[in-house]
Amino acid sequence: MGEGQRTGAITRFQIGFFTGRDTALTLQADLNTVLRYRIPQELFRDRERFTAEIRTSASAESEAVLWAKRWEVAWRGATPFLEPVADLSSLGPEPSDDLQGSQ
Repeated sequence: MGEGQRTGAITRFQIGFFTGRDTALTLQADLNTVLRYRIPQELFRDRERFTAEIRTSASAESEAVLWAKRWEVAWRGATPFLEPVADLSSLGPEPSDDLQGSQ
């Protein structure tokens, strides 16, 4: 039936030091996926970082990040909201921790 290729994946979120449970997803080509998380309001502390990720679920050893997005928590009165944080990949490569250097 003309269905796109399906891929198994997992999604998880982290806010501050709390990490949500892994949730299985089925990703399919040419279809949009909407992620929704139920997060207790007490986890929303001002300037706390919120991260959402989608990872492949082939195996724990070969797990790879397919998509990730980061926000910072802020408050408007009594309502928490999320402000986008610059994507780490757009900032360029991080310095190498290689003590011997490249040859």
